[in-house]
Amino acid sequence: MTKHWKKKLINKNYGKFSNKAIRESNFRYCKRKKNTDIWIENFSDSKEIIFDEDLLSFLNSPEVPNSEKYKSIDTLFKGYDNLFINFIKVLITKGQVNFFEGIMDEYLEQNQISEGKVTATITSFVDLNKSQKEEITKIICEIFQVDNVEIYEKLDKSILGGYIIKVGDTIIDCSTKIN
Repeated sequence: MTKHWKKKLINKNYGKFSNKAIRESNFRYCKRKKNTDIWIENFSDSKEIIFDEDLLSFLNSPEVPNSEKYKSIDTLFKGYDNLFINFIKVLITKGQVNFFEGIMDEYLEQNQISEGKVTATITSFVDLNKSQKEEITKIICEIFQVDNVEIYEKLDKSILGGYIIKVGDTIIDCSTKIN
């Protein structure tokens, strides 16, 4: 059955971070340094801070000198891993603070894959039966070389048949849609 699927892979665009190798580099570095758990904790703890609209406006403002932005980051992220703080400062320097969420998602996805698991969203017209879920799970395990797949289902009435598999920023479109 899988031989007849039309597969179309699409990647999200994270601007200059659209190269997956670049987005994965933080994860590979942390893995070598054995501090992936620290970064996962830092990402988790920092979401409330970094996604604050006022802070984002401040960090993205061309009128505010980077030195002032760095002081704020040092204060707000006191106790965080120094490399993590420097990572945020690089985003500020490059004017790419808005890419934080995409980089965080990629980091967390790479960590999941390294642990042998992924999360997939399956979009279809109707609920999938048990055998369809099992077959899709098997395919995802083969493609991503993992042992465990957590599946979330989503219904979309614009799909005539088939389904769309989304794992991280990879989309496998096996559907027929209404134009």
